[in-house]
Amino acid sequence: MTSTIGIIGVGEIASAIVEGACAGDDQPDFFLSPRNAERSAALAAKFDRVEVCESNQDVVDRSEHLILAVLPQQTEAVLAELDIPADRTVVSAIAGVSVEVLSPLLPQNPPIVRVIPLPPVRERRGVTAVYPTHPEVEEFFDILGGTVVADTERLFSTLSATTATMSAYYAYLQTIADWLVGQGWDRADADRIVRVQFAGLGNTLATTDTSFSDLVAGHETPGGLNEMLHREWMNEDNRDALSASLDRVFERVTQAE
Repeated sequence: MTSTIGIIGVGEIASAIVEGACAGDDQPDFFLSPRNAERSAALAAKFDRVEVCESNQDVVDRSEHLILAVLPQQTEAVLAELDIPADRTVVSAIAGVSVEVLSPLLPQNPPIVRVIPLPPVRERRGVTAVYPTHPEVEEFFDILGGTVVADTERLFSTLSATTATMSAYYAYLQTIADWLVGQGWDRADADRIVRVQFAGLGNTLATTDTSFSDLVAGHETPGGLNEMLHREWMNEDNRDALSASLDRVFERVTQAE
């Protein structure tokens, strides 16, 4: 998918896709929705092969592949105004909107591929979930860090549920920094200490395929401080609570679909 790509809904994820794709020599031509004009204009000013279109229909008319990245509640209204021919590929990054829901909104029956791109695609380090398999879509997102292809839409939706853990991760880091402040550290220093500590762990994840269980074992010693906190905080009750929360998020995602 390296020829012409249109994007309707130029938010944070769409911007990350454009920036990641334009970071190399293999960049396609992008045609962007005029909505969110400031963000679209900034991308067009930054990259030669990015252009802001006059309308959403203009995006469709000029693109071979169309990425939809609007909010779920905007989906019906946006698609109702568009004529999308059967020879376009509709790549939906709309959270919680199934192929079954999208299909009636696309009367000419273009192929629909769902994706879950994550912010690291900006640095070409994001693994994107895809359903169903589609060689051109996979080729494009492989450039941005790789793809995993779900065998079923239900399995694809489990990854929608896991994306709900991101803000909780940052809240976890904030709690650690808050504790340091409570012990007397300056806020800026506390935040910096926590950021650097966990950025290092993130680099380990990005550069190794070591299993999570081995990483846990490698970062604690019997009777040590890491083992102590691990056992006290990530005990069976808390693991069960996290799994139960993911179950509820998954149920919400699948009910919405």
